[in-house]
Amino acid sequence: MSTTIQSQTTTSAEAYLRAFLNIYWLRPENAMWRAVNCMAMEDLVFEAPSLDSSCGDGLFSFLRAKGALAIGFDVYSAVDKLEAFYEGADIYDAWTDSYEPLVTRTPDYMMDWGIDWKQELLNKAGSLGFYRNLKVHDNNQTLPFDDGYFKTIFSNSAYWVPNLDLHLGELSRVLHAEGRCILVLMTSMTREVTLERYAGDLGQDWLALIDRGRKENYKGLRPPEEWDGILERCGFEIESKRPQITWVHSMIEYVGLRPISPVMIKMAQALPAEKRSELKQEWIDTWTQLLLPFVKPGLDLGQLQPPVELVYVLRKTR
Repeated sequence: MSTTIQSQTTTSAEAYLRAFLNIYWLRPENAMWRAVNCMAMEDLVFEAPSLDSSCGDGLFSFLRAKGALAIGFDVYSAVDKLEAFYEGADIYDAWTDSYEPLVTRTPDYMMDWGIDWKQELLNKAGSLGFYRNLKVHDNNQTLPFDDGYFKTIFSNSAYWVPNLDLHLGELSRVLHAEGRCILVLMTSMTREVTLERYAGDLGQDWLALIDRGRKENYKGLRPPEEWDGILERCGFEIESKRPQITWVHSMIEYVGLRPISPVMIKMAQALPAEKRSELKQEWIDTWTQLLLPFVKPGLDLGQLQPPVELVYVLRKTR
């Protein structure tokens, strides 16, 4: 029996990793991170009606639902402002009519609602055919839904919202009494795995190249015990708290291929479509071999620090 379970787990881990490598092939560290997220939530059923808060381009939730896309598609199909990448521009906040994700496997379920504050990202999400409804919304404001409406709420971006207590309180308000809210929350341990401690040897210019404004997003991060208190204060009880991203995952992602992604995107865009798909497949195969050990659950890296990221499964208390 244990052999069968391990085989199924390995298959799921590889399937998720390959799916995310397909869309983030020039950022394999991102693919690894997202695959680990999915493995931590693999047993969770997203009951309808469902809300994907800060859904972005929708690709994470689409792939989490085991949808699949053709190898000719990736997130680099619509990018902009590559020249401003090092000034902190969001190069993915762009939309063109040529952005056409070709679905090769229909997801196991659909999301009823997706909300985000960027219209271009919602345009991308809409092209997946995965959301029944999409709406522009600023999560610093009250949610436009009735009390207790959703059986499932998901977000991997709540810690970005400045008006955090209001946002979490609103998620609790619109959650059904028997529903679940699933939040992926990064912790302040992220700061501990940066390379700031080596600033004297590496130099501030090198650190700035790696960071590219990332530290600005750390302001909303809390240690796990503080997240516990905030969630309880905002009307939730913790059903489970799942550590998944370790300091090793975080260090791989922190350096990664991010600093050279603009030039890599330009190189990929210069390739003929057939050659690009051929090289991309070889790239995916290689990175799957390199990163799969980091995606399998139960990986023991001798971690002494608290987790860098947690998946919280929550019920409402009021």
